[in-house]
Amino acid sequence: MKDLGPLSYFLGIAVTRHQQGLFLSQKKYAEEILARAGMSSCKLCLTPVDTKPKMSATTSNPCKDPSLYRSLAGALQYLTFTRPDISHAVQQICLFMHNPMEDHMNALRRILRYIQGTSQYGLHLYHSSTTSLISYTDADWGGCSDTRRSTSGYCVFLGDNMISWSSKRQPTLSRSSAEAEYRGVANVVSESCWLRNLLLELQCPIHKATMVYCDNVSAIYLSGYPVQHQRTKHIEMDIHFVREKVSRGQVRVLHVPSRYQIADVFTKGLPLILFQDFRDRLNIRPPPASTAGEY
Repeated sequence: MKDLGPLSYFLGIAVTRHQQGLFLSQKKYAEEILARAGMSSCKLCLTPVDTKPKMSATTSNPCKDPSLYRSLAGALQYLTFTRPDISHAVQQICLFMHNPMEDHMNALRRILRYIQGTSQYGLHLYHSSTTSLISYTDADWGGCSDTRRSTSGYCVFLGDNMISWSSKRQPTLSRSSAEAEYRGVANVVSESCWLRNLLLELQCPIHKATMVYCDNVSAIYLSGYPVQHQRTKHIEMDIHFVREKVSRGQVRVLHVPSRYQIADVFTKGLPLILFQDFRDRLNIRPPPASTAGEY
C-alpha cells in the first residue's frame, strides 16, 4: 500500500477541505458532459425537470441519435454521486435508454441546461456531533404513464450529512397510495439497517432508533399496529419486516407534513421555490468562498 496524502481528487470527484468539513464536486466532469453534448454555451434552466406528469415511451418520434442519448444518460448517472438534486430527472431519462424518443432527448437537454447553471454546485459534508440516522421517504403513486408503477425515493442523514439517497421506479404495481408509500418505507428501512451494520463494523454504533419520516398517515399506521386485512395481504412481507424493526426499537416511523418532505425531490418535479429549498436542505450548494473557481 502507498500513502498518497490527503484525498484531493479521485475518479472525477474533487475533494476540498475547509473549516466546516468537506466539499465534494464533479465540476470538471460536468463540463466534459456539456462539451460532449455540444451544450457548453447553452441557455440556463433553473430546475432539472418540470412539474408535468412523467414521460411516456410512445408520445413522440424516435431519437435521431440513440447512441448519444445512452452515452449522456450513463454519464449523468455518475454525476449523481455528488448531485442528488438531479437523481429523479436522471432516473426518468434512464427508463427509456432502450428506445429513446425526441421527448426524452429534450428532457435530457433540460438536465444539461440546469447543470450548465449549477456546475459549481456540489455536496457539502460538515462536522457534526450528532450521530443519529434520520430518513425521509416518499412515493409518487402510479406516476409512470405506461406501467402505472410508482416512483419511490428516499434520503438518509447521518447527523447533518446526507450519506445515502435513491430515486427508483417500484418493481410491482401498487393498488393504493398507502401501499406505494409503505413500500418506500420498507426500502429506506432496509437501507438504514445496512447503514447501521456498516457503522457498527466501523466501531461507530448507532444506539438510537432510526427516525423514518413519511407523509402518508396510512403507511405510518401499518408500520406500528398489528392489524391485517384484505387490502394489505399482498404486502405482508414488507409489513412484517418493518414492524419487526419497529418492535425492536431500531426504527420509528413518524409523520412529516408534505411541505417538509425532503424526499419529494426524488419522486417528482417541484416548483422552483420548493425545489431550491429542498436542494439546500440536501446540502447541495456552491463551493465555500475560498474554493470558488476551483475544480
